[in-house]
Amino acid sequence: MHEDDSANALLPGSRLERYELLCPLAKGGMASVWIARQLGKHGFEKIVAIKTILPQFSSDPRFRRMFLDEAHIAAGIEHPNVAQILDLGEQRDLLYIAMEYVDGDALSRLSRAAERKDLAVPTGIVLRILADACGGLHAAHELRGRDGQLLGVVHRDVSPQNVLVSTKGVAKIIDFGVAKARDRLAEDTNAGVLKGKIQYMAPEQAVGKPIDRRADVWAVGAMLYAMLAGKPPFDGPNQLATLHRLTSGKPPMPLPPSVPKPITDVVRAVLTHDPDRRIPTALDLQHALEEAMNRTGLGATHTEVAAFLREHLADRAAARKQAIDLALAAAAERARVAQVLAMPASDSASGVSHPAVTSTQDIPSLHDFIAPQSEPPTAHGGTDAEKPIPIEVVEPATSPRPRWPIVAGAAAALVIAGVVAGAVRGRASPPTPSAPERATPSSPEPMNTAATPASAVVEVVTAAASATAPATAAPTPDPAPAPATSVTSASTTSGSAAKPKASAATTAAPKPSTWKKIDDGF
Repeated sequence: MHEDDSANALLPGSRLERYELLCPLAKGGMASVWIARQLGKHGFEKIVAIKTILPQFSSDPRFRRMFLDEAHIAAGIEHPNVAQILDLGEQRDLLYIAMEYVDGDALSRLSRAAERKDLAVPTGIVLRILADACGGLHAAHELRGRDGQLLGVVHRDVSPQNVLVSTKGVAKIIDFGVAKARDRLAEDTNAGVLKGKIQYMAPEQAVGKPIDRRADVWAVGAMLYAMLAGKPPFDGPNQLATLHRLTSGKPPMPLPPSVPKPITDVVRAVLTHDPDRRIPTALDLQHALEEAMNRTGLGATHTEVAAFLREHLADRAAARKQAIDLALAAAAERARVAQVLAMPASDSASGVSHPAVTSTQDIPSLHDFIAPQSEPPTAHGGTDAEKPIPIEVVEPATSPRPRWPIVAGAAAALVIAGVVAGAVRGRASPPTPSAPERATPSSPEPMNTAATPASAVVEVVTAAASATAPATAAPTPDPAPAPATSVTSASTTSGSAAKPKASAATTAAPKPSTWKKIDDGF
């Protein structure tokens, strides 16, 4: 993978402008699909699906044109049986499409789930799903340009994989990635390349002839045949053999006798090699399927389709819900921590924002939040215990503020006051008889304990000693009277006993750290 590709690699929590990726949903040969949430002002959010071109193709002009074509074509289709296109964007050369999130599964997965239980999808369920699909296809086929002319849209890949069945029982057509249209940016320049799945491909499409909406009509008929017979209408041991049978001009094998005649007649009218003899439009096919349901009494409602989906794919629905719930919880935690750190959790203006890719406006990742740091950073990027820090607001209200500056200041004041008072009293008192007065007036005078109580002197000296490491020795005083000597001895003894207390008062305890709390929380 190129350096640019790795930079655009997507992860849960990545941001594509106003969309935050939550968890991956599917991945194909050209694109990946994510469940995401659209973020807006005043707390607005909406679950959507985000389809992104794979990073390794993001710089390929051909793939980019195909991706853009899909967005432009599908965006114009407004129908309840087509997954809606909401937005098209690009960030750091990475194209993405925001789409309606359809909570459900593909028809192919529903069919396989039934097969694993040796069951077939009931005929009524099949007819309801495919009739819905016809409605969506007809809306696509009728898409017109600004000039009012038909765009000639052909899906070209109508298959069970591209029919989603929602948990509400509604079928929706998806993936117009290889759709044909009049004003496509990407021209069909790859001669001999088949676009679509051979098992459901119309004969004229398989041999490279011009196609129109009737190719999609054939594909719906091929799906109906496969769901009723248990295999595609033209099936071989490999794709080449399948292609040979498809283009041979022979009709498919008859459907099982259990299939009612009205339904068999519809299949026969669709799977006709000559497009001119085929049911012409998806709307006509929808009407034919509805009539067959009425005539056979095998119709199904959306509620019944939803019930069948829950019966056979409930585990997948539960897994999707759990994945979304967990992803939303993680996203909420990221936003909470970002708010605590006073770092914006939204409004990323440039760059794919995620833990692995950073820009000046990216959301911080969880890795950033729990990274070990000796001290919280200041606004200038360094560390400074005396300056307010951005995360000060999250400290417990009862946390004591460091008191050592106050204690140190008081200690210094008491020391100065004691020295001054002692000097004044020393000069005012007569010389002690037992100690003759020295001739040198500049010599330091012994401290008079009458000015400062011994306990206060001990407390101050001890505090000052603890605040200054290593302790510096004071100048040796001149010989003092016996009482002064006893006070000095008492001061030394008391200072030794009081040292632990002074250490606790002058050494600030570590600040209750938000970083530690975050580390414990994750």
